[in-house]
Amino acid sequence: MDEPEVRMTFVEHLEELRVRLFRSIVALAICTVGAMFFYKALVGIMTVPHFRAMSWLDIPASHAKLLAESYGGPVMATMKLCLIVGLFAASPVVGREMWAFVAAGLYRHERRAAAAFAPISFLLFLLGCVFGYFVLVPYALYGMGQMIPREQISFVFGYSSYLSLVLTMTLLLGAVFQLPLAMVLLTRLGLVPPAAYLRKWRHATIGILVVSALISPADVISLLVFAVPLLALYALGIAAAFLAAPRPASVPAAALT
Repeated sequence: MDEPEVRMTFVEHLEELRVRLFRSIVALAICTVGAMFFYKALVGIMTVPHFRAMSWLDIPASHAKLLAESYGGPVMATMKLCLIVGLFAASPVVGREMWAFVAAGLYRHERRAAAAFAPISFLLFLLGCVFGYFVLVPYALYGMGQMIPREQISFVFGYSSYLSLVLTMTLLLGAVFQLPLAMVLLTRLGLVPPAAYLRKWRHATIGILVVSALISPADVISLLVFAVPLLALYALGIAAAFLAAPRPASVPAAALT
């Protein structure tokens, strides 16, 4: 019978967890400190969508600089940016340590399933972040900028609030890109058959539009930029669910006679 790889006592589990958490924290700390040495380059990268949106709005770069609202605000925002970059850089080590801890208590078939899902999940998250940075954020900023009446309101944007918005939108889209994987997982668990996704596509479309309106900035461009990829991901999830659906057990020929 398929059994977990290692049998340990509760105290041994806690000790192993402590060791693996310590290694993960050390890797995260090293990568975060390393990112701080390049904070100016990171800030330059993160502000590219802002200046791109401002150029689309015909605002020269000299008038589009972000404002430091306080002494400490930009520093804390930059440290948050370095922490997120450090987490990305340390993710191979953190993932390896967490996987080694969890895998010891899994059955063989569970380890195979997790080993297949984890890389796909990471790639989808990375793809969502890249799409958010290069597409969603610039068009969202442009759409919001168009809604501001320039005759009454001057364009002066705070650096801390801008960075928080960009990080939130980028990471949120990375999480949203897990939709096909979630659909496949529900199908593999036998909770939702693939045909149900296909039958409910109208409901799913309305739900995606509502969710896009709630979590995207309040303009039509941002809503469409957010909703269209989600609809494409839902269609991809349907196709993947049909491919990943458990096959019905074959019935012996003798049983049919």
